Amino acid sequence: MPCLEDAIAAVRGSLAWAVEEMPSDADVAEGWSNPDTRTHVFVTPRQPAKRFEVLADLVRASLCEHMPRLFSATKVWGVSLHGHAVARKHLLRAARDWFVDAALRARCPEDFDAALSLALAQAGPRLNTPRPFTLDRYNLSQDERQRLADAHTLAAARHFLRIDPTATPDPTTAALAEAYAAADPAQPTMPAFLAVANGLCAALGRRPFTPEPRKGYWMVS
Repeated sequence: MPCLEDAIAAVRGSLAWAVEEMPSDADVAEGWSNPDTRTHVFVTPRQPAKRFEVLADLVRASLCEHMPRLFSATKVWGVSLHGHAVARKHLLRAARDWFVDAALRARCPEDFDAALSLALAQAGPRLNTPRPFTLDRYNLSQDERQRLADAHTLAAARHFLRIDPTATPDPTTAALAEAYAAADPAQPTMPAFLAVANGLCAALGRRPFTPEPRKGYWMVS
């Protein structure tokens, strides 16, 4: 716990953008960043939050200050349907969190490995159960969300723990894990971020992101 508290204080103190704290009755901490207004918003549970989740939100915010605005995953353009926009933003956030992992582990390796081992134990049966996947192109299904999370766990176990828990891997989840592994999570760059995001799109059968520079930031559909 001392590592987590020290890391939380260090990252919180390093943020250059304005910070707004919002008390909430939610069970977990949550945060998002707005590059346009250069602000971070953190939703803080009234009950004590899990400190690892608090650190993860702060690390995301810190990376958002140094990466192109697309990394914040707050907006997509050229998407008219709400469900489609939710799915597109979730893919960007999934790609972003691959790079958050490396920053978290660099600060608190024991806490990170413990959290990853727990997630791996919970995901194990799904990772080793091949099953059909049907894409809902205009919405984010629970199945798609779960496979992205499980693939993230699998890729992290391979990269950070140097173990492969899959004997008979689900093919869609395995393809998503390979997409995460296409970039070094310790090197958060725009090309690497897009490589992961578009690799996830390819594994799921979604169209890739096509960013275009617009007045100092990136538009993406």
